[in-house]
Amino acid sequence: MNIRSFQTKQILFLVSIYIHLSPMENTILQINQFLKKHSWCDFEIINLEGYQLKGQLVITGKTGFSDFDIQITFEEVFFMQCLYEWKTDTTKEAFSIPDIEEQKEINLKYGIETGYYLFRIHAEDIEAPMYISAKNCKFELLN
Repeated sequence: MNIRSFQTKQILFLVSIYIHLSPMENTILQINQFLKKHSWCDFEIINLEGYQLKGQLVITGKTGFSDFDIQITFEEVFFMQCLYEWKTDTTKEAFSIPDIEEQKEINLKYGIETGYYLFRIHAEDIEAPMYISAKNCKFELLN
C-alpha cells in the first residue's frame, strides 16, 4: 500500500466518524483537535450574561502569551459547576459529553431539565470534572 492510498483511507475513516457523531459531539471533537495541536491552553470565563433565567456563557482560551486563540460559547445555560479560570492538559481530552450513566446521575442530582446537553471539562491538576449544561455549544478560532 502506498502512502497516498493510506492517507486516503485515513481521511475516509475520519469522515465516517464525523458522519456518525451528533452536532454537539462533532463540535467537542473539533475543540479537542484544536487543543491537541498546542502544548498548553489556559481558559477563563469572559462573559456570563443572562438577564433571563438561562443565559449565555463565553469562555476563551490562550495557547500563547498574547491574545485569545479560541472562544467557546454555551447557549441557554441551565447549570454550571465550573472554575473561573483553569489550565488544560492538551495531551488529554479536555472537553467531552459524558456517557449516559454519568449524564443521568448529574441530571438527577441537579434537576437539569430535558433538552439540555451536558458537557464535561477536565482541568489540569484538578481531580473532579467541571460541568456545564446548555442547549448549544459553538466555538470560534480567533487567530
